[in-house]
Parts: sequence; C-alpha cells; structure tokens
Amino acid sequence: MKQYKFFSAAIGLVLITFFATSWVSKKSTSSRSAITITGVYDFSTFPNTVGTFTTSGALNLSGTSTMLVGPNINGARAHCQITLTPSDGSGSIFIHQECAFNTPTPQGRWEIVGGTGAYVNLKGNGSLTMPMTPDGGNEEAMIGFIY
Repeated sequence: MKQYKFFSAAIGLVLITFFATSWVSKKSTSSRSAITITGVYDFSTFPNTVGTFTTSGALNLSGTSTMLVGPNINGARAHCQITLTPSDGSGSIFIHQECAFNTPTPQGRWEIVGGTGAYVNLKGNGSLTMPMTPDGGNEEAMIGFIY
C-alpha cells in the first residue's frame, strides 16, 4: 500500500509541475536582421520630395521613395515621413525620421511605423546619415535592423 501512495504522490507532483509550467507563456524571440536603406532625393520640390531607394541585407528591394519634410525647428531639426514603394508591387513601408542638421554631416534616427502588403507587420529602426552625393544631390543612409 505504501508503494501506491508513493507512486500516487509522484504522479501528482509531475502533473502539478506540468500544468504549472504550461501556464507560463514563453517569451517570443523575434529575430532581428541587419538592413541598409539608401535613398537618393532631389530637393527641388521641397518639402514634398521624390526619389529612389535600394535596400540590402535582410531585404533586397528597390523602387520609389517619397519624403514629406515636417517642421524644421530653427534649421537644426526636422521630422520626416518616408514612404518606400518597391517596384515589385509587394506593398509599402512607412518610416518616420528625426533629423539633426547642426552637425558636419546631418544625422538622425529612423523607425518603421507601418506598412502594407508584405510589410504590414514589419518593424525596424536604426541610425541615419545624410551626406551629399558627388552630383550635388542628397543621399540618406539608414542603417539598422528589422524585426
């Protein structure tokens, strides 16, 4: 009889352990992948500019890019809204930028805030530099990660 009580207690402990640990939700491990997004713009239509973009790393896309330049505070800071539209028609990617112009090479931060089609759940962020291109245009290099 003692053996049955021991086995019953052991089975009970195993069941309690199983159910207790199954209620704990596992932490989602979203992987992050490196990406570089390069945009080239002609600011002759400022504040609504149109250009092109290419990506490398986690995504390999190219297409058109539009930029709506937000308020420029004392010529030193601006908030921009970027829409990337890949030429393959797979959707659009929406990015917000915070840019600082009071440095030798303008720089800032970017974040993916939404998307359509294949990019509806895409998230990402990183750093931004805005060097002048050799032909006098403006280039933006967004380097970071997508999730």
